[in-house]
Order: sequence, then C-alpha cells, then structure tokens
Amino acid sequence: MYSYEWDRKTRGYKLTTKSGKFVASEIRPVFAEELLLLGFDEHFQFERNTQAPLMWAKNNVYFYNGEEVAKVHKVQMGTPIDKEYLVKPCKLKPVDIPGMLRRNKIIMDSLIANTSKLVKKLYDDNISSCDIAYIGYSGGKDSVVLLDFCDKVLPPECPVIFSDTTMELPDTYDVWAKTIESLKQSQRGYFKISNQIPAIDNWYTFGPPSRSIRWCCSIHKSSPVSIFLRQSGLSKYKRTLAFVGVRSDESIARSHYSEVGNGVKNASQINAMPLLDWGSHEIYLYIFMHDLPLNRAYRLGLPRVGCIMCPEASDKYAWYVNAIYPGYVKPYEEAIVKTSAKNFSSGEDSRQFVSSSGWQARKSGVTLSEFIVRPSEVIRDNTIEWRTTPIAFGALKEWIKTLGSLQRDDSGNNILCCRGVLSSVGEVKIDFVQENDKIVKVSCQLQSSREVRDFRYPMRKVVQKALACIACSACEAECPFAALRCSYGQRIEIDDSKCKNCLKCHDIDDGCWRFTSMEISKDTNAALVGIDRYKHFGFKKEWVALYADEKEGLFSSVALGPNMIPAARNWFSHSFLSTGQGDHPSKLLQVAEAQGADSELLWDLLWIGLAQKSALIKWFVVNCKIDTLYSMEDLQGMLGELKESTKNGGLDSLKATFRQSPLGTGSAPVVEMVQKGVRVLGLKRVPKSIEPLAVLYSLYLMATVADRTAFTLSEMMTADFESPYISPLVAFGMNVEELKGQCMGISSIYPDYLACSFTLGLEEIKVFPKEKTLDDVIGLILGE
Repeated sequence: MYSYEWDRKTRGYKLTTKSGKFVASEIRPVFAEELLLLGFDEHFQFERNTQAPLMWAKNNVYFYNGEEVAKVHKVQMGTPIDKEYLVKPCKLKPVDIPGMLRRNKIIMDSLIANTSKLVKKLYDDNISSCDIAYIGYSGGKDSVVLLDFCDKVLPPECPVIFSDTTMELPDTYDVWAKTIESLKQSQRGYFKISNQIPAIDNWYTFGPPSRSIRWCCSIHKSSPVSIFLRQSGLSKYKRTLAFVGVRSDESIARSHYSEVGNGVKNASQINAMPLLDWGSHEIYLYIFMHDLPLNRAYRLGLPRVGCIMCPEASDKYAWYVNAIYPGYVKPYEEAIVKTSAKNFSSGEDSRQFVSSSGWQARKSGVTLSEFIVRPSEVIRDNTIEWRTTPIAFGALKEWIKTLGSLQRDDSGNNILCCRGVLSSVGEVKIDFVQENDKIVKVSCQLQSSREVRDFRYPMRKVVQKALACIACSACEAECPFAALRCSYGQRIEIDDSKCKNCLKCHDIDDGCWRFTSMEISKDTNAALVGIDRYKHFGFKKEWVALYADEKEGLFSSVALGPNMIPAARNWFSHSFLSTGQGDHPSKLLQVAEAQGADSELLWDLLWIGLAQKSALIKWFVVNCKIDTLYSMEDLQGMLGELKESTKNGGLDSLKATFRQSPLGTGSAPVVEMVQKGVRVLGLKRVPKSIEPLAVLYSLYLMATVADRTAFTLSEMMTADFESPYISPLVAFGMNVEELKGQCMGISSIYPDYLACSFTLGLEEIKVFPKEKTLDDVIGLILGE
C-alpha cells in the first residue's frame, strides 16, 4: 500500500506516502538463525541470541543499513549454498525495532484504522447472503495479522479455522498451539480441519501435484473446510464468507485480485481479503508493533510458510525446508520417484530429478508409472460413443444422476431424461456394452446436432468421473444443495431428490481431479511426434516476405537453403498461408502483400491458423496458461516421454518462431520471452486483444476445420488438444466479455457472416460457411 525507504538511523526502513507495488521483490527481516544456517557467521560478526533482525533481504540479495552486503546465487536442494559477499567483514548491530516503530507510527496508525473499517465493511456487505463467516488461518505471517484484525472487529460467532493439509511445516503446528492458547481467553471458536486421508497417501493415489495440477489445494485445503462447516451445522448449503490473508504482492496472479472473490476456491464460498493491498514491509511492522507470534520458519530464512513439499515452491524454498527440517521432505521425494515412469539409473539420478524441479512441470499422467487412459470419443449421425477401460456400472449410474434421471422404457432401453442445465436436450437413449460386470463402451443417441453439442461435454465428464472417482470429497464441496455425499476412498452417493442438475460438481478440470492428474490420451503422443517437422527452424517473418514476393517460385530459387524448404512448406501449410503441401499460395498471402510481412493483423491470422493445424503450436496454447512463465525445462517435462530429439526439435522451432517473428518481437506479441543474450530461458503467454475481423476469421476457420456452424462460449473456453478446433479465447487468452462484444459488433455490421445470442442462458455464436467462405472473410480484411 505504501512504499518505503531505508532508514540508517534505525537500520530498518521508513514508510513513505508514495504508493507502490512490490510483486516478487518484497522485503523480509533476516534473523541470526538464518545467518547461522547460511554460514554468514564466517564473514559477519553478530550476537547469536539476539531476537531483533540483523539484516533485510529482497529475493536473493541481503541488505544491512540500506546497503547490499551479500547475495545468494544458485540454490538447489541437497547442494551447498552458493553465496557472495559484497562488503568487507564487519560487525552487525540489530535493527532498532522500537525506533523503527516510532518513526512509522503515523502512517501505520492510519493504515490500521482504514483496514479495521474495511474488515467491518466486508463483513456487513456480505454476511446477509451467507450462513456464516469464518477467519482462515495458515500459521503464516499474513494470517496472524489477519486474525488480529478480525478478532477485534468480527463478532465472536465467527470461528477461526486452520485448514491442515497434513503437509504443514512442524513450526506451523507450534504457532497454531500458541494461537489456541490465546483464543481460549475469548469466546471465539477455533478448529483444525483436515481431510480423512493424509496428503502423502494421495500423492500415490493421484500422482504428485504439479504447477498445472493443483489437486492438493482443493482436496486438502478448501474442500475439507466447506464440508466441515456444512456437517457441523454452521453452514446450511447457502454460502460461507471466508476472511483470508491473501495479499496482491505475493504473486503476479494475486496482483489482479479484488478484495472480494466470489467462488474462487469453491462455488459456495466468498473470499474477503482485507490485507490485499498490504506489502510485507507493512505486515512485519504490524507484527512487531503488536508483538504477535512469528512462525520460527521465518527466523530460519523461509520467505513464506507453506507445505513441506509444494509444486509452486522455488528451489530456494526447497533448500531451506530440507536444511531446517531434515527428514521431513523424504516421504515426498520417495513418492515423486516411485510414481514416476522414468527409469532412474542410480540414487543420484533420482535425487537430481527431484531437486531439479522436473516433477513440478507435469501436465498429465504421461510421466506417471500408473495412469488413466482417456476414453476415445467418436460422433456419428448424432450419436456419441465413448470406448474406455472398464468402469464400474454402479459408479457410472451414480454420476449420470447429475444430468437427469436414468430409466427404462417399455422396450427395455436405457433412457436418460435430462433435467436442469440440460433440460433442453430432453431424452437420450443410452446403450452400455459390458464385460464381466464392467462397462467398456457408452453410446448416447441424440436427436440433433444441437443436442450433441450441448450434451457432449457434460456426458464426457460423467464418463471420466466414473472412471477415476475415489470419492475424494472435492465434488461434495462444490454441491450447493447437499445432494452429494462421499465415503472417502470408497464411493459417492447422489440423492436425486436433492440434486438440481446444476452441474456445479462438474466445474473441476475434466470433471475430476484424479482424472485430470492421471489421464493420458492414446493419440496425443502420436500427434506430438510431428512437433519437430520444422527441422529446428522457426516461422520467420523473412520467409513470409519472400513467399509474398516469389509465390511458388520461392521453392525453386536459391533464397532458401535445402534444409529450410521443407520447414517453410510446413509453416506455410499449417498457418493456412498455402494450400496443399505449401507450394500454392492461399488468399491469405494477399494480406502479407497488402500490409507487409510484419503486419500485426497478419500474424494474428497466422497464429490462429497454427493453433488449429500445427501440433507444436496447438500443444503450446492448450498446455501453457496465460501469464504463467514456463522455463524451457518445464516445457521439456510437459512433453512427457517423447524422444529427446523430438522434444528438442520442436522446442527449438518454438523459440526460433518467437525470436524471428512479430509473435514474440512485435509491439503486441502473443508470447513474452525471458532471455539471456540470444538464449531463450523461458516463455510466457500473454493475453491479447485482436481486431474484429481477426475474430471473424478465427470463427470461420473454426467452422472450416470442425465442419460446424455454431459454437457455445463454454465450448470455446475449453482448451483440448483432441478438439478439432482452437478458439480465439484459448489461442489469444481473450476475455470472454471482450469476445462477446466483438461478436455483437460484427453481427450488426456483417449480419450475413455472423449471428450471436447471449441471452436467456443461450450463449451461441453462429456463422454461415455455406453462404460465406473463409476467402470472403479475407476479402473483407483486404477491403474488397
């Protein structure tokens, strides 16, 4: 909220009235315990038992009296720390905490008063729509400050709930014990809630969590609390108001949060975040000012308090945890190794895999020793058929209840009477093929292509849920009507008298966390073999310019080397710049002739084409989230068990494309690169707005490759490698409301090309490819 400047008088810092953001560069106090752990006592003299901070740290840089005095370089679990001293040996004096507090009192008093008012306002504005409010507690510095605020402002019927993942640091449990002792003097309730099954067991059941597959947070943090509140009678399946210590400075993603988050963790919870705009420098001032308990992990150097082994954690965090709590990391290391499909040649090989963070990049079950094969899906003549590994019939029938009522007609056929969200579908005839009491094929007969479109995705999730479900409780937490009950590790039961068929229990990725974590596709790896067909070459802007000038003659000229020609042919074909094998230009090439090879609009059109037809680009946009940085090592791991030569070839082409085209170097790129010299270290997809005619081109291209005329917004939001098309929402990370606005504008200007409806629950976009072609859309772009 406020900026700060170093204060030599106190060896601390002083707040200023300037506002500022400190994402990824927050400061923290450095205590004697950390200096001893790092071995800084070899260079600095200090009192080992002093309780006050001796330094401050920002990322890997250490400050004393406002001056950089040391740096920590490469940090990897199990290896010695690499440190650098920037000043001569000297004696350290502790920070004058009382003096620092006095010099910050005026600004802090104002900040505290405003935050107290905000806590009350968030409560008053939201409690009427909720059954209960509670105070979330994690044992970290932010939750300690949050609790102190809330305890002074919120009524005593708001309990404190510590969601114990069973992966907490040992010192976190000690801080909780101190908190309980202090709360015993008040009337406020306090509860420690955890899942029935320890998290380490689920690392084997689900596969280790990863940056992309965060099943652990849902199953071991948010869901147990939601279920506890309902079962204890504190919540009656309306809504809960959770006060949580989330701050925007903690990460780039959180920097976009607002103070109230509706349905962030699950559908029935509102998150109130009164500390959202606080910086860590303000948090620590408050802790020192009110003498609040500080988790010992901070004194030992951990920048944040989290789980013992976290897929989001940095290498530095893992090093500290392993050094501070020897032995606690080992069970998770063993789970990573034992569930991996890799063949480790030695103990050192497996340790390197764990310490290099390769396991954190997992995107599916491809790298697991045990996995779930995604059911194959075929659509013919308004009939959808799924072939799958054996599913228990009882599990499938139970999950079908989320769609409607399964009955038998007079002829003995299984008829699903759809209700709720799918009520417009009506009746669906379903055939099951069984082997030894297990279902291996599900066939659903519908009446129209519209019904196929509406029914396909919910029924797909039902099949996937039935295939992978172990009653983990995540779906129970999403159900707003108490219709779903889980007997953990056994089975789920759905009370169809309570179920409103709202499909809230389908909102999890792929409908099931375990399926998401463990699934592999029979066909995806085969398709990905083609990612290296560009011979390590990227899609160069210069090639487009040459093609626009020379047309078919380019391939018989000396402008391209012999190895470049097949790569260029593939890029041209996959971007729809050419027809066939890349020799005959399409009409799209006229855009390059008219606007130039560096035209932003042209490259938007090429990008959406590549997302449809290039296995490499399609894989990239489907698997890489917007505003998330992926190192090249992350991307290597996400490509699974492909040959190393295939991975390297594909990723070389990907990097080269962004280096050599406006896709990565233009004024509005689709990707930001992290580079060291010319070497690309990482890639981050960034959201991009595109012109209305680029949207129209995208929709007609989708219609062309999918042989369809209508799409719903929910379909277009789905990032699926097996889908025949990729929408501009996925390819460019567009905002849904922006796309709706674009489509409404297009339909008013070009009603012969597009129609859309976003009312009464029908969110459909329709194009007319029989009357207007893709070339006609390009003609509009060319002003014809």
